[in-house]
Amino acid sequence: MSDHIELRQELADSWSGRDVFTVTDDLQGAVFRQAAGRRTMRFELNNRHYFIKIHKGVGWPEILKNVVSLRLPIVSARTEWQAIRQFERLGVPTMSIAGFGERGRNPARRESFLITDEIAPALSLEEFCADWHAQRPPLRYKRQLIRAVATIARQLHENGVCHRDFYLCHFLLRTNAEKKVDYQTSPELSVIDLHRVLIRRRLARRWIIKDLSGLYYSAMDCGLTQTDLACFMKYYTGQSWREAWARYHREWLKVQAKARRILKRDQSKALEQLARTLYRDGVDITRDQTFDRLAVYHSTDESVALRSFIDSPDRCMDQAQMIKDGDSTTVVRVTIGHLDCVVKRYNIKNAWYLLRRLFRPSRAWYCWRNAHWLESAGIKTPRPVLLLERRWGPLRREAYFVTTWENANDVLQLLKSSGESSSANWQQFDRLFKEMLLRLKRAQIIHGDMKASNFLYNGQQLTVLDLDAMRRERSDARFKKYFRRDVLRFLANWPDERPGLQRIRKLLG
Repeated sequence: MSDHIELRQELADSWSGRDVFTVTDDLQGAVFRQAAGRRTMRFELNNRHYFIKIHKGVGWPEILKNVVSLRLPIVSARTEWQAIRQFERLGVPTMSIAGFGERGRNPARRESFLITDEIAPALSLEEFCADWHAQRPPLRYKRQLIRAVATIARQLHENGVCHRDFYLCHFLLRTNAEKKVDYQTSPELSVIDLHRVLIRRRLARRWIIKDLSGLYYSAMDCGLTQTDLACFMKYYTGQSWREAWARYHREWLKVQAKARRILKRDQSKALEQLARTLYRDGVDITRDQTFDRLAVYHSTDESVALRSFIDSPDRCMDQAQMIKDGDSTTVVRVTIGHLDCVVKRYNIKNAWYLLRRLFRPSRAWYCWRNAHWLESAGIKTPRPVLLLERRWGPLRREAYFVTTWENANDVLQLLKSSGESSSANWQQFDRLFKEMLLRLKRAQIIHGDMKASNFLYNGQQLTVLDLDAMRRERSDARFKKYFRRDVLRFLANWPDERPGLQRIRKLLG
């Protein structure tokens, strides 16, 4: 393949007489993404901002891996260049090409670049929709936005184009100079990141389902209602939502099922990666281990007071406010430096219990992981401060789990005291509780002891406590079984028909 270079006039004038590939390699700017063989960067030239994607040879192993997986390997920027041209022919708003270059016959060593104008000022739909749970846009604008996204999807799929990365983050919404959305104007969208676009004379059904499931997956946390989804079906098919559902309901169910599989896969991968970083030294984690103890804490919490607690936890607890003194656990409230904390000590009840715990991770160990899992899933829990285990070398003894103190009442106490006196307060609780359950389901997390006293509510936030029995169930059947058990445990708090019980039962189904 001979060298192919296209430059818009202002770039051609600026780089006249120079090797364009050398110039693009030497460009300086903000790197947005760096992957094997590909770099995306924002740069400035003559007071104008551009984005450049530089592709280097991906190598034969990467090509063979894609071929074995029955996937078309992306070896240069030509795929995205051709996709932009196709989008322009279809009238789908996207990036404007400022330059393109490609050289090399060997597909494993081919070099290329693509330069586009920056689309600014703009927000990705992922950013714009992130706080819809708390602050929804005007209904009219929301419907216009759904219609615009559905229309773009329909244009692409009817003309044999599959984006293959069809997520909200790849839609840019035009804003004003302050990056605020003007709700009085119609939304202007542009589709970006086209390097994996597939163009066919006619798309197979599986490619359409792939695009739509990716879009639905990325919108799952936006608080979309059933009416919103029906509107998308209407605008995407050009039929009423009833007709669209009657004719294509199997396809819509496949879209939903695939989106849930993507969510399950991505969350599982993210939580597993997080768990691997929580017990070793890192940017934010300090691991302090000697023969007789292990301490793991966030580096930002390190202080003289924390070191003192690590050295003598029982002495600090003796001077603290007692909350619970039981055989298996002791809970106190204590001040550690500037932090108002709760310390939960897991006691050794007897010799048999000690023998069982010597070779197993402590409950404090699991609580440290579970608290971070909940934070990652967007569920509020007291911030974990310290994991401390007493040890004999690798053998475990007593363990301590330290979190910040939360100033709120537990839900059972709140129900007994307030009843139906504050309907607005309970509506807020309903919304938060439903959202928490949805997030637990998506992450396939079982609480294990979902009694009302393990949830705090202060009128604005719902906080989850007591993470000892929490775990993830990867099997759908086992998750449903144990999640149902959690729900029944929660309902068992109100055996009589107290005010609020019917609302809770309806919420939990």
